[in-house]
Amino acid sequence: MSTCTDIARGVACATVGSYADAYAYLRPLVDQDAQLYHQRESLTVVMHLAEAAAHACLPYEARGLLATFERSAGLTPAPVLHHQLAYARAVLAPDEHADELFQAALKRDVTRYPLVRAMTQLAYGTWLRRQRRNTESRDPLRRAHATFSAMGAVTRVRQVTAELRAAGDRLPIDTGQRQSEGAMDLVELSPQERRIAELAAQGLTNREIGEKLRLSPRTISSHLYRIFPKLGVTSRFQLRDRLGMDHA
Repeated sequence: MSTCTDIARGVACATVGSYADAYAYLRPLVDQDAQLYHQRESLTVVMHLAEAAAHACLPYEARGLLATFERSAGLTPAPVLHHQLAYARAVLAPDEHADELFQAALKRDVTRYPLVRAMTQLAYGTWLRRQRRNTESRDPLRRAHATFSAMGAVTRVRQVTAELRAAGDRLPIDTGQRQSEGAMDLVELSPQERRIAELAAQGLTNREIGEKLRLSPRTISSHLYRIFPKLGVTSRFQLRDRLGMDHA
């Protein structure tokens, strides 16, 4: 129970930007000499721990972390670890190697792990912006925004929005960019996707949509993850205009 509690607290701290606290909660979970070490659970925190170490400016600890992750990767073929490890290599790398490692991480097939992809896109976009490559930073940040919005990850959406604004992009996407295409692209949606999009546009949560359609919230999130790019939107609010629905 203590392990699960520390994971929850650590991930929550990382999500809201309390990186030093996140590191303190999560670090013992991957330390084989620590009382809280748990091999299976340690595979789930690699990404958040790497994020915490990078943002808390702990370079020495970060190097040790990466070595620990690499050793674990040699013991298991678990995709969840190897996808997170690609993220960790990029965010913990010195600037001269980061770009190449971010691109390598984004080339991986993480279709089943949208959170990993969105986190990688967020980190890459943030890194590009801090390298004064604002124009390049916007595409990965917009993609991350779309995924986090579909997942209902409100705190992460705010984080990406702040990065986009800092990069000189006041809106996550040009809301008029695709409106001239009319309703033709709506044929890309299946009847079920169209219904999910309509309910999301009405303001229903993933759980509420799932209850109406007898689907799990996770399934709804997966559908929205695919729907948003099809419609060229990055938020639920924009769905109303794309679907031609009247605003209340």
